[in-house]
Amino acid sequence: MGVMVNGDSATGDKYNFHRKAGRSIIEHRPVFSPDGESLAVIVENIVRVYNIFTAECVRTLETENAVNELISLHFPENEDYNLYGCSDTGDVTVWTWENGAVLKEIKLLIPDDAKVLTFDLVDSNECCITLDVPCLNHIVMSTHSLRTGELIYEYLDTRPMYHDMVRVSIGVCNGDKYAAVVNGTKLLYIQNLHQPHIRTQIINHNEFRIISVAAHQKVQNTVVITDTLGRTTVIRGNLYDYKQVAREVMHWHFLPPLASCFSVQGNYLYTGGVEKVLVKWTLGTLANKLNEKAFIPRLPGIIRYITTNNNHVAITLTNNSVVIASAQMRVVSTILECGGVSPAARAVGGALLFHHPLSALLTAGRTGHLQLYSTTSDKVLYNLDITEMNNLPSERLNLLPLDTEVSCAAVSGNGEWLVTSEYRNDGITYPEERLKFWLAQQKSAKPFQLNTCVNLSHGGCNVVSLSLNYKGELCVSAGADQKFRLWKKENTSQTHRKKVSWTCLTACYYSSGIGQFVSNNVFNDFKSVSKKRSDRDEDLPYLRQVHDRNDVIKKLFNIHKDPALVRDEEEKLSVHRDTEFSMGGVAISQDGSLIAAWFGSKLTLWDVHLCNLRTTLSHPALRPKGVHVQFGNRDAAHYLVCTTENCLAVWSLLSLTVKWLVQIQPTCLTAHRFSNKLAVATTNNDVYIFTPHNSKPILTKKRLLDPSSGVFKQCTFGTCFDDDIRLYLMRNNAEIYCIEKEQSSDSRLEVISQRKLPTSNFGALLAEQQLSEVQTQTAADATSIDLNNLASSTIVEFSLAAPHMVPPVSLLCTSFLQRLSGVEIIEQADDTQEAKPMEVDDDSSDDEDANNLKLNGPYAPKVTELWTPNYEAVKEKKLNKIMHEPFLDLHSTSTLFDV
Repeated sequence: MGVMVNGDSATGDKYNFHRKAGRSIIEHRPVFSPDGESLAVIVENIVRVYNIFTAECVRTLETENAVNELISLHFPENEDYNLYGCSDTGDVTVWTWENGAVLKEIKLLIPDDAKVLTFDLVDSNECCITLDVPCLNHIVMSTHSLRTGELIYEYLDTRPMYHDMVRVSIGVCNGDKYAAVVNGTKLLYIQNLHQPHIRTQIINHNEFRIISVAAHQKVQNTVVITDTLGRTTVIRGNLYDYKQVAREVMHWHFLPPLASCFSVQGNYLYTGGVEKVLVKWTLGTLANKLNEKAFIPRLPGIIRYITTNNNHVAITLTNNSVVIASAQMRVVSTILECGGVSPAARAVGGALLFHHPLSALLTAGRTGHLQLYSTTSDKVLYNLDITEMNNLPSERLNLLPLDTEVSCAAVSGNGEWLVTSEYRNDGITYPEERLKFWLAQQKSAKPFQLNTCVNLSHGGCNVVSLSLNYKGELCVSAGADQKFRLWKKENTSQTHRKKVSWTCLTACYYSSGIGQFVSNNVFNDFKSVSKKRSDRDEDLPYLRQVHDRNDVIKKLFNIHKDPALVRDEEEKLSVHRDTEFSMGGVAISQDGSLIAAWFGSKLTLWDVHLCNLRTTLSHPALRPKGVHVQFGNRDAAHYLVCTTENCLAVWSLLSLTVKWLVQIQPTCLTAHRFSNKLAVATTNNDVYIFTPHNSKPILTKKRLLDPSSGVFKQCTFGTCFDDDIRLYLMRNNAEIYCIEKEQSSDSRLEVISQRKLPTSNFGALLAEQQLSEVQTQTAADATSIDLNNLASSTIVEFSLAAPHMVPPVSLLCTSFLQRLSGVEIIEQADDTQEAKPMEVDDDSSDDEDANNLKLNGPYAPKVTELWTPNYEAVKEKKLNKIMHEPFLDLHSTSTLFDV
């Protein structure tokens, strides 16, 4: 077996791996600045400051000592221009708000293995925290000094048991400050912060679980809670005695409200949750507007936190965004970060495509959307609504709705066409499945416009793979119905215009093509009326009880990051898995003549024009099921790269044999359209960039991230010049990373004085060189004049001149015309030396011949005779070599890819 060693210059360059996008800005509650013009948002271990009108990040606050994660931010009342922040390890940092400098850092005296859950300011000298200590089965609540970090009080009588849903709010009752604590149970804990022995536990009415709490330091003796039934309860009176309190119930929410917050003066209350609606309540202090409500509906995500100031409201949503609205309930701006993937799209794996004309990534976004993320400005440019449907309302029996999601997407090489597939199957109604073709728009605010929509393109079965050729003329879609369909762009003429649309040419299948279709019960039972759900409270145990293993309310708190929220459809519907002929990946060759498709463990090749099966490729190492397949590009167009769960193999289309294979566990595979490079990622977060010519990778990155925190599910190449590599990878938590060449000094912007300035009146005043840089020209430099460069510069000036300024061709000399036309003058060889032709090795292979042919370029050495290759003889020689070439020994593959 012949293997060509591909000498790529990328092996000598240094490549960096860094996170590009996908940072969460919704893990913790944001705070408004004292001047009301900025919003401070926690992003992992830093603080971003956004302008509330432009939604632009204006500056970043960092800690002096490295911390793992910040958990809370606060502005004390009597110290308006100092920002306090606390990390999960108890490191408190104080920033000056004017210049963002670190004023001081305090280490709270807590156990080393403890984790800070919440941090609230009592005043500028004291804070209240809750701790999760591994050796204890309850939450530890205490207050500490902000000057020394020492412990002031530890409240031994207030010990909530569950710490996954802890919410704390500071209020005032009878002149003393108290902490209201809820943890997802039916109990509300009230703890006096100055007198530890004064405390109480208030049980919610009808014992429904409490999920949020809000207190106010100006409205005394008042606390607000929300429960799983959707009620908002205002508790007034002596909060330290549960017998002396009065309850006022305000009920609009049908589903659990996860957030609640008072206005600055305490006259209004804001609540929101799973309905994606913000509700503004008027409290009883304004008697003429008692219980009056205002709404902001159709928010793009579930509400997690609500923050207010005198003029604005900040709403933190699960789609990784913060919506800023005015006090009159009108949206002002939206702070959006890439990575706000819906739970269903996160479980499917989402999409990661690079659009070359826009230099942007197409990634999965909120429910039914794709995000257009710019890699140069690091901003989300556009949210493309693919499904164009409203979100389905949740039910109490099923708080995790199953909306129509984008299951698969593909883009053409020239960026002209985008193809998407959407799917929804709830197990009761007939599945919704559509295939949509989008045309790129050059002069429009919307980047893509819907051109063709095909309803039930695969009979209601989910599309598992899509592929487009470079020009966007052919498309292949593979579905769970064990078929792939070939789509073609056609021009149809209408009255006074021509219309472009997509039509299906044929459907191809390896077996009967109906096995998966008839085995799914939903296609036959969707008309059954016996499957009706009940909303009785006794059928909803999560309303009152806490479940350790499968707590639905706990899942709602982590719905923005937990990939296990979506139930397994096949398990839910009892679908028989037929892996023998189930569809895998599909791909179209570079010239658009072949289609490669996985049917179980069989890799099939189909003719595009005749729509018939050409051959079937199989190998024992490719069992039980194929996953990905990609054609090589450029000089590797005659190779086919495929993956299974435990193998990566490269096929030669000329001999229909395995060129080489390695035993790894791939998770994603991608090919660069403008070079012969491919990239593969594994379950260990190893990344290999290689060419099909050689089993030795061009670039190897081992264990880039801890696999326990997430693995790479999608990858794609970005804009690459020459031998540069830029690879984008996306984990299953929607974080996007990038592997690119380290920036050098050559890539920096050049100084304006070192450029050739255009001829102008102002340019005439600038000297080409500074006085300090003027050097005396030596005699050797004066005599060594490069005649070739001089002639080239003359040709350039002649080509750029105006036509009416060029002399007639008859007046030009013959040698100048020959050089202008590109003819090189061959120097006469010495008569004393005998001219010898170039020696050619007849035993060299095609790949070696290709390398030899590269020498015939503009920088090739000048020879007196040129060799014209005999392509027929080379082709016959290569076929003979392939026929006698042995198969690869599987026992020797353990050393490939450094495995």
